[in-house]
Amino acid sequence: VLVDIDLEPWGTMNHIFKRGFDLAFAGLGLFLLSPIIGAIALMIWTEDRGPILYSQERTASFGGTLKIHKFRTMIENAESDGAQLSGEGYGEPDTRVTRVGQILRRTHLDEIPQLWPILLGRMSVVGPRPERPELDGEMEASVSTWRSRWFVKPGLTGLAQIRGATGHSPHAKLRYDVEYIRRQSFWFDLKIVLRQLHGVIRDLGAVLARWG
Repeated sequence: VLVDIDLEPWGTMNHIFKRGFDLAFAGLGLFLLSPIIGAIALMIWTEDRGPILYSQERTASFGGTLKIHKFRTMIENAESDGAQLSGEGYGEPDTRVTRVGQILRRTHLDEIPQLWPILLGRMSVVGPRPERPELDGEMEASVSTWRSRWFVKPGLTGLAQIRGATGHSPHAKLRYDVEYIRRQSFWFDLKIVLRQLHGVIRDLGAVLARWG
């Protein structure tokens, strides 16, 4: 059962612009990043000969599920004891993360494979970040209106992400997700994407400077 939320229905043009932007962003991204995708795959495999991708079930819109893929950043079977939030959310190092994985997380490059479900229409570039169903259950136990964030497609990035709210602060995360749902428009999406890209470039520059 979803939680009621005060929504302004989207116009047809906003839907067209949003889907067009998703297709252009994901398609161009996969094309331009193809050399980097190959290099990342080689780095992950060279480090421990383990799988390149890590797959997870996530909660989609209206409580459905979808499978997303990321470049693997942890040791194999890191969550064999069940899903758990990373200690990095509290500023603590996560010993499960590999050396290559640390670089991928700092630069957000581990998220590249999620461009594929965006291309297929299962996700959007901007929207509430999808959580694992078991973690959704934990967060709903502490935030009764958690399901109100399920009214739109999950996104690669969102208002909560650019404001720094994570699953470690579900009340703040929900507040930003609901604010996005109420304010969503093509131009609002574009602002969020530009802000996220600025953060990615900044973090990538910091990693490259450290190597230099």
